[in-house]
Amino acid sequence: MAENKQTIDPDFASGIEMLEQILEVMPQDLMALKGLYNAYSQCGQREKAFEYMGLIAGIACDTEDSETAEFILEQLPKFEMEHPSETVALLARIRAVANPERQTVASSTTGAKTPALVTDVDISEELALAWRLYEENQLSQEEYSAVLHDLTEVSSKEINVPVTVLHVLNDRGFMQINRVMNYMSSRSGAPCISLLNFELSEEVVGVLPLEISASDGALPFGFLGNDLLVAVLNPFNNMLVDKVETTSGHRCHSYLVSADEYDVMLGKLREMAA
Repeated sequence: MAENKQTIDPDFASGIEMLEQILEVMPQDLMALKGLYNAYSQCGQREKAFEYMGLIAGIACDTEDSETAEFILEQLPKFEMEHPSETVALLARIRAVANPERQTVASSTTGAKTPALVTDVDISEELALAWRLYEENQLSQEEYSAVLHDLTEVSSKEINVPVTVLHVLNDRGFMQINRVMNYMSSRSGAPCISLLNFELSEEVVGVLPLEISASDGALPFGFLGNDLLVAVLNPFNNMLVDKVETTSGHRCHSYLVSADEYDVMLGKLREMAA
């Protein structure tokens, strides 16, 4: 921190020091965090400013603070060129907190309205999963950045499988993918299974629209009584489970599967649906 302050105007440096002292006592003080964000922005310390933006976003998500979320949405365009993937990730984390009717964010340079940062496919839950894996030391910072890059890039393309963290890790030949899947299974409570042990029946083919399996990452593969067995690639996505139960009319049991086996079963589901 001392190296940064050497290049900052003394008036700003004293204010920054005071705000940092506040954070030592109250690390989640929003006024202090916003003050530091503004101070570093005005001093041209954009990396530090973006770092504090991330801290503010984390608090906004944890406390469901819509006003702070709106503040973040107004500031994000300033960093879109320098941190494209990270900016999209921040947006995904706070999108549910901010006003859902908001369609635009203010431009940082002209004051005009520009489209909010979006991708062609909703990958907010996958970006949240990537962040969880990073926070829990399942991904290094370099691996996390690479996953963000691939998710945002692939989401803008037309592909025939879901855009997921597991697909990205699999495509990158990530050596520790079994460890990551074991972590996901353990923390979510969704058992990890092999789809190779199951055969699709005609009964499950029409229970869900194919687009849910092809885009959202939930694939029905059997029944347990009247309950539906569903293969998922992100067991933390509770909204997807709710969607599957509402659409199918069945209570669902989620099972974590590998991206490779999911894609094979999705191909079989397409053939049978056709």
